[in-house]
Amino acid sequence: MKDILQDLNPAQREAVTAPDGPVLVVAGAGSGKTRVLTTRIAWLLSEERARPAEILAFTFTNRAAREMRERVEGLVGDGLSPRWIGTFHATGVRILRADGVHLGIDRHFTIYDTDDTQRLLKQVLADLHLDPQQIAPALARQLISRWKNDDRDPAEARAGARGRVEERIADVYREYVRALRRSNALDFDDLVLQTVHLLERHDEVRARYARRFRHVLVDEFQDTNPLQLVLIKALSSEHGNVFAVGDDDQSIYSWRGACIENMLRFEDYFPGTRILRLEQNYRSTGNILAAANAVIAHNRRRKGKTLWTAGVAGDRLRVETTGDEEDEAARVVAIVGEELARGLVPQDLAVLYRTNAQSRVLEQALSRAAVPYRLIGSLQFYERREVRDLLAYLKLVANPRDRVAALRILNVPRRRIGAATSAALVAAAEAADLTLGEAAAAPGLLEASLPAAACERVRSFFDQVARWRLAMEAVPVPDLLRRILDEIGYLAYLEGSEAGGPARRAEDPAARRNRAENVAELVNVAAAFDEATDGARLPAFLEQVALVSDADSLEAGEGAVRLMTIHTAKGLEFPVVVLTGCEEDLLPHIAGRDEDPAGEEERRLFYVALTRAQRRVYLLNARRRRRFGSYTDGHASRYLAEIPAALTEHGEEPAMLLVDAGRRPGPAAGRPALEPRRFIPGQPARPRALPRSPAGPGGPRQADIWADDVSQLEVAFHVGQSVLHGRYGRGVVARLEGSGEDLYLTVDFPDFGRKHLLAKFANLRRLD
Repeated sequence: MKDILQDLNPAQREAVTAPDGPVLVVAGAGSGKTRVLTTRIAWLLSEERARPAEILAFTFTNRAAREMRERVEGLVGDGLSPRWIGTFHATGVRILRADGVHLGIDRHFTIYDTDDTQRLLKQVLADLHLDPQQIAPALARQLISRWKNDDRDPAEARAGARGRVEERIADVYREYVRALRRSNALDFDDLVLQTVHLLERHDEVRARYARRFRHVLVDEFQDTNPLQLVLIKALSSEHGNVFAVGDDDQSIYSWRGACIENMLRFEDYFPGTRILRLEQNYRSTGNILAAANAVIAHNRRRKGKTLWTAGVAGDRLRVETTGDEEDEAARVVAIVGEELARGLVPQDLAVLYRTNAQSRVLEQALSRAAVPYRLIGSLQFYERREVRDLLAYLKLVANPRDRVAALRILNVPRRRIGAATSAALVAAAEAADLTLGEAAAAPGLLEASLPAAACERVRSFFDQVARWRLAMEAVPVPDLLRRILDEIGYLAYLEGSEAGGPARRAEDPAARRNRAENVAELVNVAAAFDEATDGARLPAFLEQVALVSDADSLEAGEGAVRLMTIHTAKGLEFPVVVLTGCEEDLLPHIAGRDEDPAGEEERRLFYVALTRAQRRVYLLNARRRRRFGSYTDGHASRYLAEIPAALTEHGEEPAMLLVDAGRRPGPAAGRPALEPRRFIPGQPARPRALPRSPAGPGGPRQADIWADDVSQLEVAFHVGQSVLHGRYGRGVVARLEGSGEDLYLTVDFPDFGRKHLLAKFANLRRLD
């Protein structure tokens, strides 16, 4: 016991050894909350207050669950940590696999992720003859998710629908639920929702689990949603031993259902609660913490705490104003050079921003300067097309009712099974209430609507899947995957040399090589799973893959500057943080005004950004920023003014140089065009003015061609004007913005959608 507690400060020790009953630990950023949570588990085991099987711990990412399990084992010994440490979704899966039969849920269900859900919704929209241009699948998915997290079934959703669009989406919801059942699938929301239904509707099941888990521990409690709160209450209903750790000042996920009220009203939900606070910070310098405390103190809806450190005050926060987003990106490159000259390495720096759209210009600047960087939160491994193709094969092998998986790969690689054949197969299966494979095998069923040759191709595909299914229980997952790859010729398909190849030969060779490497990596993932689980079979592998989240890949990026949104950065720490876009309508974001008029969640985002930093913080804002094609004036974020002046230092105002019209058109307004020189590790990269490039051998630049005529552009086009574009073809002008060199046209092209074009570079031809 002495070894377990000796490294804790008094507040941490008090939390770890708190008596039974509900406990809420309000843990500030960098205060050691993970240590407290893991030590609490070890203390319960060491004091023999609980056996490993009697402890249930909830986390929000697989990465956090893995870290918690490893830390506990480091304290109590290998193999002695509780087995029920995992995310809410993973816990729900385990309960539903064991007892979902009480709700009519087959234990072999497939888990549908966002992409699967989107595909299924597109099918449902098509079945209901609804135009996806009028009801976007993404909008339907978002609203259905909200209804599920509010525990509203399709009938309740339709009764409470506001307007015709919501009524139609409620109809989609009804058919979507039926389609999930037909495919023996649950989406991510179902994993918690159906678990709650199981425990609420079957009291004997609830009591059994509540008696089994004598201690329920929850990490990041401020991120829980109402359904997760109900689940926690149900699982602790026999004993009331809930140990929750969280920071209400870091509640930043309301857009995905998190409810800060769960933490603010914890005592109401769990009477007799003991509230403890962890306020000593082990991450950041004193000045960073003082700034964070000063900003977050403006929020009213909080439990309240004040972070402090026994460490040094450190550098003041540096606030800098740039000309525009390109100048801002150039300054980021310069900061990287300056920090590396101080002895840091690229992965010590994180560049944060409020919206993903801000990353583009940052990536361009870093790339031009040859700065190694890694964009966190971009297309993840399991979202890549080739990986999803192969996972669809495995899903169909494991679950013959998985219609989404079947329709994805029915013609991948090409088997001459087109859309008409697929539609006929689906119709036949619907009419006979069969799976697609059963419909294909039924004698004479497909022949009623398809030629014999098409029927044979469909049957051949499902016969192949059936052979793999027979091998599923006997063959290790990596061997099964290799067998599928070999039998369908998937690598040859990627190379463009076999089935369907000609259509893929236009793809860049490097892209094809990357796809092949991703396939190889998926085999590696399967091999690692096989080794780690001592040969667990395909359903367990698919479950593990389905529960992987973006946050589980955040360790990536060694040797590179990390670029990510503030939301993605939560839970991480870096020696240096550069926060870009500290402007009104960006941070705080304009979209949150209706739901968050006081800007409290946006202020919590700013607080999270500050508290990621260990040593230094740079806060950048731009005087103007291009939005929807036109420049708008920028105003420094209100949160900058909430930092006491004594804690900040301000950079010099940028030099007044002429913007190069050929590189960045628009009113110069006295701002410079900055481009970083080539990045040299260990040497400061100072921005320099971009010189005007001379005309090439083909004559004057496009900007010069228009130079004498830009004032006439706005009279050359009008709303409703028919135009012709060299790439997009015919279109109609929908909107005009700006004037002169800054005139932007919004044009609707039938085959390419809406495009925003700078008139002087667009080379549009008028057709009337």
